[in-house]
Amino acid sequence: MIEKYAACLYYKDSGFLRSYLEGEEIPQRPYLTFRSMYRLPYFFRFEWQDHFTEDSPWREHLVGCDGQTAFAKYEGSGLKELSSLKYAIAEANAATRNAVAQVSQHFPEIDLLPISWLNRHKNLTWIGTEPANGKECFCIASSVKNAQDSMLWIACDDFSLRRVKTYTLVRADNANQVEDMARKLDAGDVDASGLLAERQRAYIETNYEEIVFDRELAIKEFAMPKE
Repeated sequence: MIEKYAACLYYKDSGFLRSYLEGEEIPQRPYLTFRSMYRLPYFFRFEWQDHFTEDSPWREHLVGCDGQTAFAKYEGSGLKELSSLKYAIAEANAATRNAVAQVSQHFPEIDLLPISWLNRHKNLTWIGTEPANGKECFCIASSVKNAQDSMLWIACDDFSLRRVKTYTLVRADNANQVEDMARKLDAGDVDASGLLAERQRAYIETNYEEIVFDRELAIKEFAMPKE
C-alpha cells in the first residue's frame, strides 16, 4: 500500500465519516463528507462538508495549495493564505477528525512517507479479509497511540485504503473533570468512584468510496478560490 501511494502522480477520492459508541447501531448518515485531490509535487485540495446535527445545514470548507501558495477557506470566515500546505493540513486536522491527515500522510511531497505512516501505525496484525466500500479488503489491526486502537481495510486488488476505524475510551460522566479539578486545587486524592460509569469505546470511521489513481488532473482544479 505504501508503494502504491508513494508512486502515485495523481490521486482523487471522495468519502465520509461516521461516529458511534460501542453497542450502538452504526449510523446510516455521515456527519462529515470529503473530497481529496493530489498532483505531484505540491498541488493539493481537500474539501469537506459538516453539520452539527442532522437537522442543521451543511457547511463547506477547504484547504489546499495551487503549487506555490497554501490557503484555507472556512464557511463564515472567508479565504486566507497560509504559510505552508503542512500548516493548512494541521489547521484542518482537528475539524476533519484526522480525515485530511489520513489522506495527506500517504504522499511523499506533503509528508514524510513512508516514515510518517509507519510511525503512526505499528504492530500490524492481519485479521482476515472482508468487504469495505465495494472492495474485498485485507483487514489489519494496528497500534497508533494504544495497542490495536486502529483498524485498516486495504483493497486486495489495488492496495487502496478503503476504511480506517479508530477508537478511544470514553466515560458517560464527569469523573475525569472532578479528578482534574481536585489536582488543580491541590485537594489531594479525591475518590470519584461514585461518579464512574462503565467505559465505552467511541468509534470514528473514515470511509473512502471513490478512489482514482493516476488519472491526470488539470492544474486549474487546484486554483485558489475567489473570496
